[in-house]
Amino acid sequence: MSADRLPGLQQLARGALVANADLLYRHALTFTLGSAPPWEVRCSVQDAQKLKPDMLARLQATAAEVGVSYRDLRVLKIHPDDTPPYPGATTPWDDGTLEVLDWSQPSDFTGQRVGTCVLRRP
Repeated sequence: MSADRLPGLQQLARGALVANADLLYRHALTFTLGSAPPWEVRCSVQDAQKLKPDMLARLQATAAEVGVSYRDLRVLKIHPDDTPPYPGATTPWDDGTLEVLDWSQPSDFTGQRVGTCVLRRP
């Protein structure tokens, strides 16, 4: 693919994400972190046990690194128009608290970043 086609394809990919946002980003969550302004995001949250093997392997490595069970990790994808919450930001989720651990590099095609979160339950 020639480099001059890439920006147009990136715009098409982003347009497809935005056009299907109601299907792709079904949750509206508010993340907070200390005194920082809250992040209100439209997002999807995916359980680690429902992931493809390559993504699961990445989460298992992250789980070992931060000392949690990979079963407690979640994948967070947010609407392209929303600002990703900083690592450490939290929100109530599924009888616990969802905490952002880190973000992937942006996709060179869609520009979307994938967040790794941990679900902490009492």
